[in-house]
Amino acid sequence: MDEELKEIIKIQETKKLVYKLLIEKNEFKIDSAEINNEQTPVTKPTERGGVYFTDTNICKIKAVTSDLSLTKYLSKAMLGPNTEFQDIILQTKYEKNNKCIKLNIITNLTNSMQNSNKIELNLVIKEIIRM
Repeated sequence: MDEELKEIIKIQETKKLVYKLLIEKNEFKIDSAEINNEQTPVTKPTERGGVYFTDTNICKIKAVTSDLSLTKYLSKAMLGPNTEFQDIILQTKYEKNNKCIKLNIITNLTNSMQNSNKIELNLVIKEIIRM
């Protein structure tokens, strides 16, 4: 697991990190986000349907936003109606050794659930870039 990812998981146990979501040059506020490292049902690294690659462990983010205007961008981002995932970027920052660490977390949307006041996004982490 990436060092930044380990650090974020550790920090989120005691402190709420602030995230913003970027998709198609639009920015959305994330109300809450939780990162987890989970086991997948595969026993060895596998290419799924020739479209994407999955390992035996996968890092996921469950993000919630009350900004319902995000809905119109989600169908373009998810595999299913499209042949490729569209990258969704979550930006966050935290303090370490009196330095501000800024990160871009590159993700893919696996599914979303919406009700009248929020959207819950389930995202898979592809890459973490320190800014």
